[in-house]
Amino acid sequence: MSEQQTPEVKIIVKKKKGGHAAAHGGAWKVAYADFVTAMMAFFLLMWLLASANANTKAGVAGFFKDTNFFATERGKEILDQHGKGILPGGRGMAPGPDGDGGGPDSAAIEAAADAEQKTMQQTADAIQKAFHDDQLLSAFEDQLAMDFTDEGLRIQISDKAAQVLFDSGSSVLKPYTLSVLKEIAMELGKLPNRVVLGGHTDSQQYPGKTYTNWELSAERANAARRVMESVKGGLRLGQVRRVTGYADTIPMEGKDPKDPANRRISIVVLSATTEAAEAKRNLAKAPKEVKPMDAKELTGEAKPEAPKAEPKPH
Repeated sequence: MSEQQTPEVKIIVKKKKGGHAAAHGGAWKVAYADFVTAMMAFFLLMWLLASANANTKAGVAGFFKDTNFFATERGKEILDQHGKGILPGGRGMAPGPDGDGGGPDSAAIEAAADAEQKTMQQTADAIQKAFHDDQLLSAFEDQLAMDFTDEGLRIQISDKAAQVLFDSGSSVLKPYTLSVLKEIAMELGKLPNRVVLGGHTDSQQYPGKTYTNWELSAERANAARRVMESVKGGLRLGQVRRVTGYADTIPMEGKDPKDPANRRISIVVLSATTEAAEAKRNLAKAPKEVKPMDAKELTGEAKPEAPKAEPKPH
């Protein structure tokens, strides 16, 4: 009788992988994708900020100072102005004539301008109240004048015979003038608008010709700028649009050219409409690309005229 054969049993031992093998999973890909996305967002933010104008940047800065900034009238105005986006050619969500985006309509622009003027009026009222309530500043209340011009809110601080802003014939500020300028600067620093500073003199001329009222008025305006930018909470870096010396070319209305009231510092808070118009004018004045001249044109040698084409028979 033949012996029955027993089937051979194979034993398979599975070793569990660990250590370095675990690093070949897919979790790292998710982390890397998140990193790349964050970097793309960062560089896109840098690009947008580089393309934004000063008014837009002022709005962003205002938001970081007050998280409810865009709920204010000024914040809403900036959103209305830039509803088409901050990049040139952007259309955004603002409805246009074709119903597919575009710039704000005239009604929105007018409403934004009214809201801005209301904010400026509140600033003027706050300055007026500060000068009325403070014992030191109240002595200058009759030397302070505020009104609205085509450019925006204009604030003027003038001399009077018994109380001058600067030392005679110089740009050295009187100690009390520092307090006057600092108080105004702290109110204007709350606005996103940029400002223009101007210096004015009376018609009294210097005996020599090396230093004139032009230099004096410009230096006085710059002295005022330095003070208003140095105070904490005052004018921000870049908020001053320009500083100009007018000498005695713009006397106060109804005043004799030699009247002490002509010696003054003027501060104009520019409206958004004025800034937009200035930006448009500057863009129109931008130099056009000039075609480089070749060697013959530089030496004055005329180019040979191209041969005229023979008229073809009809």
